[in-house]
Amino acid sequence: MTYADIYREAVGILRGNRITSPEYDARCLIKFFFNIDRLEYNKEIDSADKENNQEDFFRAINSRAGGYPLQYIIGSWSFMDCELSLGDGVLIPNDDTEVCVRECMRLIDEMGLYSPTIIDLCGGSGAISIALAKKYPKARVFSLELTDEAYKYLCINVQKNKTSNVKPIKGNLFNYYDKFQDNYFDVIISNPPYIKTSEIAGLQREVRYEPIIALDGGEDGLVFYRAICEHWLSKLRNGGIISLEIGEDQGKAVAGILKLSGISNVKILHDIAGLDRTVSGIYRIVQ
Repeated sequence: MTYADIYREAVGILRGNRITSPEYDARCLIKFFFNIDRLEYNKEIDSADKENNQEDFFRAINSRAGGYPLQYIIGSWSFMDCELSLGDGVLIPNDDTEVCVRECMRLIDEMGLYSPTIIDLCGGSGAISIALAKKYPKARVFSLELTDEAYKYLCINVQKNKTSNVKPIKGNLFNYYDKFQDNYFDVIISNPPYIKTSEIAGLQREVRYEPIIALDGGEDGLVFYRAICEHWLSKLRNGGIISLEIGEDQGKAVAGILKLSGISNVKILHDIAGLDRTVSGIYRIVQ
């Protein structure tokens, strides 16, 4: 038996269970379990792999076939060239979040902030915080995360990426704001929960394995945006930056919340599919 044989078998199992990317997922898992690249698939499976890894490989394939996320099986994933450890209880970084981070970077550069003080609300795995900390090594980045599980991965990933300028904080967005003085931050960035509660049950299988607390944005999906504007905007200095990831149809609603809260230069940005993905703006203090 060759590695190509188990690849074909794995793809068949995944395709038969309606996994959307069976070939890609099978290749990732072959690489993970056997450290074999595609050009080596015609090699005979060696005895050590037959004895030790093949059973684990097909156990993982069947788990993936049931909808369990590939990222959790592998235990790590890359986001903006940051390698992140992942597992149950932490939101999986999504490429769409790069829109929010890139917009934040654009505004930081435009305003000439070489050592900004940043807070990432709902820090999760640390994807956003670490990406910004690597881009701006003189920045101070605070990453606020509520749950024990995600906070554990946040701390692991800060150490893994050697971003000592990120300070993990365990706390709740809805009440931790009073730990900071007004005008403290140059930047607020967040990928908060934004899915309507009524829509959670209808999410694709993979997403339902992710922590509900990181997905559920309340009855209208906007609870966290209101809380950020109500409690955290005063922590921004005059001219400070805000960049928020949003759901695919929330641009107008979140932009409205920001404008009513004193944010100017509000922009709605879209992802590669042309869907709403980020709202950004500048905080102007009315004298």
